[in-house]
Amino acid sequence: MPRFYFDYHDCSETIVDNRGYDLSDGLAARRLALESLGQAILDRASRNVLGELAIEVRDAAGRVLRVAATVEMEEP
Repeated sequence: MPRFYFDYHDCSETIVDNRGYDLSDGLAARRLALESLGQAILDRASRNVLGELAIEVRDAAGRVLRVAATVEMEEP
């Protein structure tokens, strides 16, 4: 089973995943990346933090994919 690493990036920090996850394939890594991004948005919302955030997925060979979102708030 391949091991995938999920690095977190936002405007103030980068958290490098040194442990990784054993997943069946790239599709499972894509799914987990999207779920992780969604959870990161929820975590930031509870702290009122806005801006761009991303999850970069890599394997032993290097970067596999990147998912990103920008959280903005507009009030009249």
